Amino acid sequence: MSKKEAARMGGLARQRIHGDLGTIAGRRKGGLNSLATHARLDTRFKRLRSVRVPRQSALLAELLGTLSGDGHVDAYQTTLTTNSKTDIEHALHVSRMFKKLFGIRAHPTKRKKQNACVVVISSKMICDFLVNKGMVRGNKIANKINMPEWVLQSTMFRRAFTRGLFDTDGSVYVDTHRIRGRTYRNLCMVFSNKAEGLLWAFKRTVEELGLRPTQKTSFEVFLRREKDIRRYFNEIGSSNPKHTRKVLRFFSLKNRRGVRVV
Repeated sequence: MSKKEAARMGGLARQRIHGDLGTIAGRRKGGLNSLATHARLDTRFKRLRSVRVPRQSALLAELLGTLSGDGHVDAYQTTLTTNSKTDIEHALHVSRMFKKLFGIRAHPTKRKKQNACVVVISSKMICDFLVNKGMVRGNKIANKINMPEWVLQSTMFRRAFTRGLFDTDGSVYVDTHRIRGRTYRNLCMVFSNKAEGLLWAFKRTVEELGLRPTQKTSFEVFLRREKDIRRYFNEIGSSNPKHTRKVLRFFSLKNRRGVRVV
């Protein structure tokens, strides 16, 4: 038998087993047979994960706010990059959000020789979905990212989005200064971002609560009054333990030591 004839016979035999590989049905049959072979031989082959399509919710709004701060969406991957020393707990929270919303989970990974922690979701479907819900693909500043329209229409969604924003691009700190020989300590919050739309959205949301934010630069919004900070954490809250610990510690020390807050 010639090589050509042997190849033809082999092809016919393969077609009888796997189906006509030139058709959708044949390719499906071949794929199922391949998966069965991987399972039988325990090759550790990974199947493509199924993705759940979530409804609009406060959790989705918070995720979009978080990604608007420290996230990046391209054609095939959604990435959140944060500080591995101070924000690992929040990175775990982001991982859990993806699990609850889409049914998949990516464990945070630390980058070697960097103080960086990365959560990566490799899914074109999720990237497209997030863009459809208001995220921008690529450079967020150049593409003028803003609070999505569907988020703007709900008070609950606006607050959740703002929570995600501040948890990534916000900071809580103690401002210490002296006046006439006396030391004063004032707890402050600052949200920093170069996207004008996000600065506007953050400021508008806290103003709706009756808070009085100040803005001295084009890229920062401050909350300085004690009652404003207390109300922010009571009404909007935080999913980043780094922030909540600072607030609780400050007010605990103030109450125990009688520190005067300007």
